[in-house]
Amino acid sequence: MSQYTIDRAFKLIDSQKFAEAMPLLIDLHDQDPANARVNYGLGLAYLFFGQPGRAVPHLASAAKAAKKEAAVHTTLASALNLNAQSEEALAPARKGVALDGKSEYTQRVLGQIYADLRKPVMAKQAFERALIAEPGSARSQLGLYDVERSLGHTDAAEECIHAAFELSPDDALVLVAAANSSDESLKENVLTRIERILSTVPEGAAHPEIAKLSFAAGNILNDRQDVEKAFHYFDNYRAGLYRGYQPEHYEWFVKTCKTVFTEEFFNSRKDFALSSGRPVFVVGMPQSGGSLIEMVVSSHPDVTAAEEVQAFLQTIGEFTKGQPHGPALFDQALALDKRTAQRIGRKYLGSLDKLDKRSKLIIDTTLLSFEYLWLLALLFPNASFIHATRSAADTCFDLYRTPLPAEHTYNADQSSLGHYHGQYLELMDHWQNVLPVTLLDQSFETLVADPEAESRTLIDHLGLTWNDSCLAPFDKESQEGSVTTSQNKLSMPGTWKDYGSQIQPMLKALEHSSA
Repeated sequence: MSQYTIDRAFKLIDSQKFAEAMPLLIDLHDQDPANARVNYGLGLAYLFFGQPGRAVPHLASAAKAAKKEAAVHTTLASALNLNAQSEEALAPARKGVALDGKSEYTQRVLGQIYADLRKPVMAKQAFERALIAEPGSARSQLGLYDVERSLGHTDAAEECIHAAFELSPDDALVLVAAANSSDESLKENVLTRIERILSTVPEGAAHPEIAKLSFAAGNILNDRQDVEKAFHYFDNYRAGLYRGYQPEHYEWFVKTCKTVFTEEFFNSRKDFALSSGRPVFVVGMPQSGGSLIEMVVSSHPDVTAAEEVQAFLQTIGEFTKGQPHGPALFDQALALDKRTAQRIGRKYLGSLDKLDKRSKLIIDTTLLSFEYLWLLALLFPNASFIHATRSAADTCFDLYRTPLPAEHTYNADQSSLGHYHGQYLELMDHWQNVLPVTLLDQSFETLVADPEAESRTLIDHLGLTWNDSCLAPFDKESQEGSVTTSQNKLSMPGTWKDYGSQIQPMLKALEHSSA
């Protein structure tokens, strides 16, 4: 193995030329799979390309060899966290801090993990330590901004995002976050800088960072009702985010779900059930109002919000070796025995206990878990199930203007998005007919139009006594023209009509899928 080639690969990494470094690193890895430096380089490259799942094994291998290198352990922690393995990320993050507690990087990554584990106080402390280590860190200010927002500290959050922008006005992550500021003058500066950056990039450039900047610009312009210009940014740079949606394969997945998961399937496995009624599962399409449902329900004193719990996603990933819509899922489902099934269920309940041991109910808004409702219903027939629904056109329009993680491949273009939505409706219709649980359909539109009546229905569905605090989200979060849910703003019903001429392929795909 050539040391010269290794050094050359890392010089390319230092220059952010990951596309050139990657083939060199892969060749070096083929020659020496255990080389810690090569594995670290591959881990960095996969992270750059938005593939934390592929980065993790390489970084884990590097960390085993580089036991005293804080940066290696911290980068492994960051990759695990990005791969929705926040609990597993804690150990290497803490090791990184133990090795170098005065590092901005180690403290910042630990803060991000605590934030994703819904431990905002610990997250805030870590970000503050990061800023003591490096007062000029825009990324730590950005982390603190997210924490302050989650705590409802609006003024403190605005101070953080202004500080981040002043420190690093061309940092893509800072620009994307600052695009959500309530300060119109800041947003104007953000838009100017984003447009300046995008003017140097060819349209259709396939890079996640460029795509997110483009979406941020589009949403600023959308708020200003500059339809033509906004849609230009929603439409022209998205190739960098999504690849690989296969409509025929997903149709096969839905068809096979309908064939395998029948009433007889559930009737013959009733003894798999656990007695717990603690989980509240909210499922549906992203941007369908699931976060608003969570805000209403978790305002009740007997309910804690877990947002997205990753335990079942990880189980499905293990079942299918990373191919959740392939034949392995159905082979594993049919071979599943009572002991294994209940172990999966108890592991999930354990993850809820880590979040909160005292609350009567915990709400999980992993919306795309509609794909594996068969397993949730099999294990937790006493749980509560809520299906977040919304107008297909409004849902898909808001999805189209939202930069989602790369695994949401259906969001690649208007036709694929419309197709996926149709398949989702077909699968949900099947679940309504065969699952041994009651699925409450909760319309976003009716929840916004009649908050108290609809909120009372939700709370009654959970078997809880009404509490007026459940109306608090509407007092705090409703805004003219949009409803803020978690970190996103959903457009009000019918907003898609402003873009009617631009989204014809989407509307035709939705019409075709509902035919």
